[in-house]
Amino acid sequence: TPAPAAPADDDDGATVEPDAPPPPSPLKPDAEAAVKRALLVGDFEAAVDKCFASGALADALLLASCGGADLWERTRTRYFDKQRRPFLKVVRAIMTNDLATLVEEADLKSWEETLAILSTYGTSDEFPKLCEALGGRLENEARDARSAALCYMCAVNVPKTVAFWISDFKRASDKLGKVDTSALQDLVEKVTVFARDDAGPADPTAQLGALGPEVVALFTTYAGLLAGQGETTVAAKYCGAHDDASALLLDRLRRSASAAYDAH
Repeated sequence: TPAPAAPADDDDGATVEPDAPPPPSPLKPDAEAAVKRALLVGDFEAAVDKCFASGALADALLLASCGGADLWERTRTRYFDKQRRPFLKVVRAIMTNDLATLVEEADLKSWEETLAILSTYGTSDEFPKLCEALGGRLENEARDARSAALCYMCAVNVPKTVAFWISDFKRASDKLGKVDTSALQDLVEKVTVFARDDAGPADPTAQLGALGPEVVALFTTYAGLLAGQGETTVAAKYCGAHDDASALLLDRLRRSASAAYDAH
């Protein structure tokens, strides 16, 4: 028996492993003959069908690429339909621009990976809707409010995002047995930044009316806490006249500021 050939050296002295022999074709001789006959008459579709029937999927894709766009699209779909490897679902979604299906079928344990794919391959028009759909699955199926809130933030869904922040504040306050001022300040800061209209005035309370009475009440509470610490000017910035309580507090703060100015 002849000894196996030793690995060759390249010009730099590095060892170069010999090429591995090609894997055997899944096409049996009779199937290969049928494929050749189809190719001789230019019938790429029949050749592709024979490859699929024999399990030669790579050969089917290669032949379909020569048979026109329609055959290529149908063959690619057949190929992906036969695959069970999870990562190929991602490849299929990217190649066919069907990210909505990816969101519907994604494993929620890997939601960050799905969100990263959406941010990389989603268009600016579809990205918010896809993020909202992913957030909805996390909220309703996985009961993962914190992760859902992040997806809603990416979707720029202000009401849903703020609703989760309010829930966090309420849990912190319930645990403390009173208003958690630190959690309230955190909530106010996040709402102020996230709900700000860049096209409008730099008013922290400008968008409060659209967020509902609960948000207005929390901002009024925060303004009252600031006023109690003597920060009346700052308090007035967080107190918009969106309901009777906030309007009354804002009037008091303005009167206080005016009286302080007159005293000087």
